[in-house]
Amino acid sequence: MNDLKNCRSSLSLVPCHFKISVMRKIFLLSIFMTGVSIHSFAKGENGNETGSVQGIIIDSETKKPVANTTFTAIIRKTSFQKDIVTDANGKFILNSIPVGEQTLIIDKVGYRAVRKEGLIIKEGIIIKIEFEVVEAEEEIHQSIITPITIHSF
Repeated sequence: MNDLKNCRSSLSLVPCHFKISVMRKIFLLSIFMTGVSIHSFAKGENGNETGSVQGIIIDSETKKPVANTTFTAIIRKTSFQKDIVTDANGKFILNSIPVGEQTLIIDKVGYRAVRKEGLIIKEGIIIKIEFEVVEAEEEIHQSIITPITIHSF
């Protein structure tokens, strides 16, 4: 009622009921667009549904977290590959993983690759997992130096 009173006193050429109607439509449109943006947040770059994995990487020998280290995360049979960085507690989060049954491989130079098979990724759900990594045995590369004789002609 107060809106109509204010409308009558204004010198606008646009009728009040039209202004209120337009404002309601704008309000409803903004609510609708918010819902669309929230739904699309759970979708990947190409529009497919995605989920997340939250995990911790532990050294299998020391049983301590592998902190502040970059690993490569690969989803087998897809083009998905991302670098993940563990925090001070060895924890990481990996987002935008395609929905479905996936195999996740964690790899880093100096460690053997570790895989978790049969992970069921669901839209908007975070799966918690633990990886135990084993340091790779050092390979000793010996350089073979052969003397070369240069002849000038």
